[in-house]
Amino acid sequence: MFFSGQYEHKLDSQGRVSIPVRFRDAFKAGIILTQGFEQCIFVYTLKEWENMASKVSQMPFTQAKFRKMMRLTFWQAFQLDMDRQGRVPLPGSLREYSNVDEEIVIAGTGLFLEIWNKDSWAEQSSLLSEAAWQIAENTEVRD
Repeated sequence: MFFSGQYEHKLDSQGRVSIPVRFRDAFKAGIILTQGFEQCIFVYTLKEWENMASKVSQMPFTQAKFRKMMRLTFWQAFQLDMDRQGRVPLPGSLREYSNVDEEIVIAGTGLFLEIWNKDSWAEQSSLLSEAAWQIAENTEVRD
């Protein structure tokens, strides 16, 4: 599954978010929520999480930078299931980290989704738009 687009949603009174309908089949085997970067929440399919986690786990733990990356990857990771309505609870520690409150944005990033506080996403998307040409110019695309 390739995740794209952006979707505005609201958390319900129990702290659950609805996964966009078009992506729900990808998460039937399970969903992994973890702390992302820039105060967002990463949302992985179980298969993509296992691929990524395997790569991180193979890093040499004897080097401090790799131990830190392992901690960042796993210490706030939660394996959850969607309910019948496609909702998943957002753990309190992830809501606190991301400042997610009632209004959120779910953004596709290709291999995974990101959940953002609506205001934080507005700032982030504005920064991305302003720097798009610089980002593109400085990114190496591999075959």
